[in-house]
Amino acid sequence: MIIGGDRWSNWSGSVVCKPRKIVRPPDEVDLAATVRCAEGNVRAAGNGMSFSPLCDTGGTLIDLSVFNGLTGFDAGKSVATIGAGTPMWEIASLLHPEGYALNTMGDNDRETVSGAVSSGTHGSGWNLGSLSSEAAAFNLVLASGEVLRCAGDENPEIFAAGRTALGLFGMMTEIGMMVRPRYKLVKTYFVHSIDETFRQLDGMMQANRHFEFFWYPYDDQIVCKSLNETNARAPEPRSAPAMRARGERPTPKTLLQRTIYEALPFAPHLMLQPSHRLLSVLRKSFGRVRWSNEAFPSPRIVRFNEMEYSVPYEKGADAVREIAEAIRKKKIVTAYPIVFRTVAADDIWMSPHYGRRSAAISVHQYHRQNPRELFETCEAIFRAYGGRPHWGKVHTLTAAEAAKLYPKYDDFRALRKKLDPTGKFLNRHLGAIFPE
Repeated sequence: MIIGGDRWSNWSGSVVCKPRKIVRPPDEVDLAATVRCAEGNVRAAGNGMSFSPLCDTGGTLIDLSVFNGLTGFDAGKSVATIGAGTPMWEIASLLHPEGYALNTMGDNDRETVSGAVSSGTHGSGWNLGSLSSEAAAFNLVLASGEVLRCAGDENPEIFAAGRTALGLFGMMTEIGMMVRPRYKLVKTYFVHSIDETFRQLDGMMQANRHFEFFWYPYDDQIVCKSLNETNARAPEPRSAPAMRARGERPTPKTLLQRTIYEALPFAPHLMLQPSHRLLSVLRKSFGRVRWSNEAFPSPRIVRFNEMEYSVPYEKGADAVREIAEAIRKKKIVTAYPIVFRTVAADDIWMSPHYGRRSAAISVHQYHRQNPRELFETCEAIFRAYGGRPHWGKVHTLTAAEAAKLYPKYDDFRALRKKLDPTGKFLNRHLGAIFPE
């Protein structure tokens, strides 16, 4: 999140707004009063890692960073209660001394836990869902200022819908996350030919705790990545400040990547194939063992914009092949790979993975480069395969399309209206998808 004067920008710089107020409430009581008395719409900013305009507002922008840290721990239920504004890179330092860790994480630890849960952030795993599916309970400040606790046995309907509610039901202040005994992962990158990758795809997905692949579309091979539990020795876990610095400190590899991203648009016909081969090679590594919170995320040094859709898993291989073919056919200039991950089905009303195992496919574009041609080309293909967008990534989903894609869409709209009858938590972007 970037704040300067009265201006707010997301991480990539693609979303900029000028709120009437930017407020940092010191506690839940003050937050409730701020929300209740606010004029215009109200949004929470998190750390600005969404590429869609979820946080865009001309009204009140709420900074929840005071709601931070481990606020409760129930070892019997394997649930840790975490302040909503806690960044993901900090959570392990809170759980590790207790002997626990999150079951899964995404590949971005710059988000806050409430931002990750509210938008459906996920990693990759045949039997693992999104972070929303790992939420066991949450506290919610409604538009009226009332504070609700929501769980499977308390306000269960709000819990069922509210784990991926995009901030439309209210402001989360703390979230109970399911945890497990802390563990280590061995990370391995390896290269397959395109045909070999798709021949073995189902087997590799099911044989590894986490599996994903990166396909630079102008290369003739695919970089595969696995993460599996291990008892092998790992370095001592990094502290929270060290994890924060890790995600912000340039390395020789990231500096080389940035140089390629900057140069590629000026000589695409000379550079596309060799640069994609080089970028594939840069990803390779073998047998690195780290504690889980260090193995999951990748540092976010070079800024980009991203689109991601989740299609039914059985259609994923065809969809990703078609995307790569379209990029090559149109000679679209991009230095990023197509990323393919698997996410388990869940029962969360507006989750991209509601009722179906998904292939989550994402494409990226360097933040200085116009993503329009790439994103429009890919989005047309995603739609043809019944894709549902990641809510925090770039998309142009309409209300009519959402109603067809999400079986609980009408129920979600009705519940949103009941909890927020004046539309306080709507902004222009969300109002177009969930009209009053």
